[in-house]
Amino acid sequence: MKKLLVAAITSTAFISTAAVAGPTDSQALNVSGTVQQECSLAAPTAVTFSTVNINEGAGANALLLRNGSQAQTQNIYVSCNYTAAIGTSSQNGGLLNAAGANVAANDAADFTNKIHYRVKLTATDNSFPVLDFRTLLEAGDRVNAAGAFHDNAALEVRIDRDDTAKRPVAGTYTDVTVLSLGPV
Repeated sequence: MKKLLVAAITSTAFISTAAVAGPTDSQALNVSGTVQQECSLAAPTAVTFSTVNINEGAGANALLLRNGSQAQTQNIYVSCNYTAAIGTSSQNGGLLNAAGANVAANDAADFTNKIHYRVKLTATDNSFPVLDFRTLLEAGDRVNAAGAFHDNAALEVRIDRDDTAKRPVAGTYTDVTVLSLGPV
């Protein structure tokens, strides 16, 4: 009798559960978000060539920039979450010694108050093309990345003998180079 009573209670529980459960329903919930276009560029450390190398000996090459080059390299983070342009420009078109303009004009065929230089930005992971800017050739330069990028890129500033044919006059030379990231 106990077995019959347990069987009766069990079957009633199954029947009651099935009878309580009604039809089911479901609805889709759309979820979305927007990420704004953003680029960031770490501030580079100022580049100072405390002594620009010139030939100090007498002769035909006296006072010209020495053969070869002087360079300083640093790493800076460059990042964009969209396809962007990477550019650079020079305020003075090279390192300028404004106070030396009249001094250089005295023998303009041999002397200058401007030293040209190069700025090269290279992605260490090839996520954007090499930016190779030369003040001798252009006021600014830019390259376009193929997509988003984040890199601790190598930034090199170089004074190369081949870019300045004349002898630089004595004095302090300055320029402001602007690195930029933005829409293509």
